[in-house]
Amino acid sequence: MKSVLKRITCVTLCLVITICAVNILSFVSFAATKEETQLKNDIASLKAQAAEIQKDIDRLKAQKADQGVILKAAQRKVANTQAQITRCNNEINSINSKIAENKAQIDKNNEKIEDSKLAFKKRLRAIYMSNSSGSTLQILLGAENFAEYLQLAQLTSSVASRDKAMMEDLAAEIKALEEKNKENEKLIESQVEIRASIQSQMDQLKAEEAEVAAIYNGIASEQKDAEKDKADINRQIKDKQDALDSIANGGGQYSGKINPNTGFMWPVPGHYNVTSGWGYRWGSLHKGLDISDGRIYRAPIVAIADGTIYETYNSCGHKSKSPDCRCGSGWGNHIAINHGKMSKIDGAVYKAMYAHMDSIAAGMYVGKEVKQGQIIGYVGTTGWSTGYHLHFGLYRNDIWVNPANYL
Repeated sequence: MKSVLKRITCVTLCLVITICAVNILSFVSFAATKEETQLKNDIASLKAQAAEIQKDIDRLKAQKADQGVILKAAQRKVANTQAQITRCNNEINSINSKIAENKAQIDKNNEKIEDSKLAFKKRLRAIYMSNSSGSTLQILLGAENFAEYLQLAQLTSSVASRDKAMMEDLAAEIKALEEKNKENEKLIESQVEIRASIQSQMDQLKAEEAEVAAIYNGIASEQKDAEKDKADINRQIKDKQDALDSIANGGGQYSGKINPNTGFMWPVPGHYNVTSGWGYRWGSLHKGLDISDGRIYRAPIVAIADGTIYETYNSCGHKSKSPDCRCGSGWGNHIAINHGKMSKIDGAVYKAMYAHMDSIAAGMYVGKEVKQGQIIGYVGTTGWSTGYHLHFGLYRNDIWVNPANYL
């Protein structure tokens, strides 16, 4: 009877345990399904937001293009008006040069008149001193006969009329030049008025140009902000998708090659090509392994052993090779994990650096405990990197060691 009772009890316990296990698995499955559904809903919502932002970006681009056309037209008007001002200035400078030439000619003619006056005075004095002055009586008294009188009188008259004509010509020329100067000065006044009018127009055009430029720059700034918002949403979508991928990959856990001597798992399951090993290159020590192949981009990176994250960086924006980028201290997006004492090896403390990630996995933060094979990020080429790869570095008691000896 007791044995029958024991058997019944055992069967009952087994049934209870089985039911509990089924319930637990069902709960875990339900939780995972619920999380997966929530992630899908979040992704759909974020994609809808991204689409709306893209519409705003397209609208702003069109507005910016329209304002760009208006701005270019305003700039052409300003350039044309400036050309008119330049032409006015050139005309004024040309007129001023002509006035200066005329004034110089007037001064020269005045000097010529003064010289002629002086020469005429000297001739008259010489005639007078030789008793051949213009006085009819003196000419008559000085002549030996009537014929000589006529000759002297005619000579005196000829000299006087010639000098008089010369001076009259010079005076007429000076008067013409003075009239030309007055005409030029009127032209200058006219040009100055035109220039003032054009300058007023220029000031108005520049104000219009500044207004259009302000609108254009405002639209450009709005577009930049919208594009930044879209980039932020796309990053959120990617993080959610990464989390969804982790669930699809068995809760973010990977199985892979494990070194039986150390217990460390290979950090990029399915990708075993080492393009650059431990050793000196480019004049310095390469403290780690570069793991890469033609299909490694965004391949999952896993923790080589259980451990605690003590450093993360996920702010590198660029996604293409950049051999001089120093974001994340040159490591780019990365995670550093303290894997603790490895009693299986030698009891030393081991830490690992997982660098140049495209992004770290969702839910990774300093202080988080991770399990061996858990996805911690995805392969990229951020930071000081020349191509898609994982740089894997390993510390032993805070001293870099060759990871190839442990993986």
